[in-house]
Amino acid sequence: MGHKIDDIQVFPAGMAIKWDDNKESFIDYKTLRNKCPCAHCAGEKDVLGNVYIGPDIKKSESAWDIVNVKKVGHYAIQITWGDNHDSGIYTLKFLRSLDLSE
Repeated sequence: MGHKIDDIQVFPAGMAIKWDDNKESFIDYKTLRNKCPCAHCAGEKDVLGNVYIGPDIKKSESAWDIVNVKKVGHYAIQITWGDNHDSGIYTLKFLRSLDLSE
C-alpha cells in the first residue's frame, strides 16, 4: 500500500508535503511543472504502444506559479498553474518519486 499525504503547504519556491510516515518532501515548482504527467506534456500510448505527445507549450513566467491544489480521491492531487494548465493528475507515488532525497 502506498503513502498518504497528511499535509501540503505551498511556499514561494515549492511545495512541502508531509507524508503519513512522517517523511517530509520539498519539490520545487519548476520540477513539478516540467514533469507534468498529463497526456499533452508526458504523452499517451495508443493500443500499439506508440507514444503521442502534444506540441511543446511555450511557458510564460506564470506557468510555474501555483493557483490551486486539490486532492483527487485518495491517490493524487491536481495542480492549477498560473497559465491555467490543470490537466495533470500527480499520483502520490509519482510525487514521492520526485523527492530526490528519497
